[in-house]
Amino acid sequence: LLSKHIENTMRCTAILLRRIVALLLLCHLGVSSTCFAAVCTPSGETCRSDSSITTDVRGGASVNSIDERTISVIKQFLTASSIDGQNHDFLIQGWRWHCMSLIRDADRLERLAAHLSSNKVNDESGLEALVSAADYVVNFNMAGLYRIESTMFVKWLRKNLCNADAFSDSNNAAAMASAFGKVIDKIDNQRVDCENLGKELYDNASASSSSSISTEQRQRYLREVVRLSTRLSDQLHSMRNLQEMLIVPSISQVVSASEQKSFNNKVLLALGLLESRVHL
Repeated sequence: LLSKHIENTMRCTAILLRRIVALLLLCHLGVSSTCFAAVCTPSGETCRSDSSITTDVRGGASVNSIDERTISVIKQFLTASSIDGQNHDFLIQGWRWHCMSLIRDADRLERLAAHLSSNKVNDESGLEALVSAADYVVNFNMAGLYRIESTMFVKWLRKNLCNADAFSDSNNAAAMASAFGKVIDKIDNQRVDCENLGKELYDNASASSSSSISTEQRQRYLREVVRLSTRLSDQLHSMRNLQEMLIVPSISQVVSASEQKSFNNKVLLALGLLESRVHL
């Protein structure tokens, strides 16, 4: 049993090392890098103005097609909550940082694919780098984030934000629970869309590296990778805008610090020591 445990540990370590190499390739070939830092801000500062709440960060569309009434209900709650003068922190920073990490890497993948396509790269090393980068973004970074979101985080959000009892001090408790339900449904649907985009993107990146296809076919696959990675990046930016504007400040107001810390610990246990350290 001990030898089998050691063998499994070594195998997991080897897989994670390959993922790290892929990340280094992505950082090196991504043309330029973007660094993100998440900081806790008072809940009153987390909400933007009326116009920015309904504007996507890339393109000016309304935030994920959430209706104005739903946004208004949540905004009114956040405004009223911020008046109490207490400092409320959002402590689930691992999820927040992981979202930003995925956005950063998706943007890098978009630039890498565009670089290879525009320069009509056919050399094996460049195409292998693209496949490694796509594998890292889709099958490791995104997969790790969305595994926790789908199995733990969405359920936790519904428990804390879609329960009218959480807003018992308000006369509008049922409407708030319903509004948060719509927002969380939208986030969950977008997650599924991103997963499907990621799978299609990885399949096209893999196909582009085949030695049995023509240059014209390879360019077609590369252009498709560019198109899909752009769509993925836009979708991720849109999701983050929704999360930062409505979910993050709401959790900081509704959920106690001890409950947030407890959830953080559960996530670390679910990821396991090796994977959680690599994501960190």
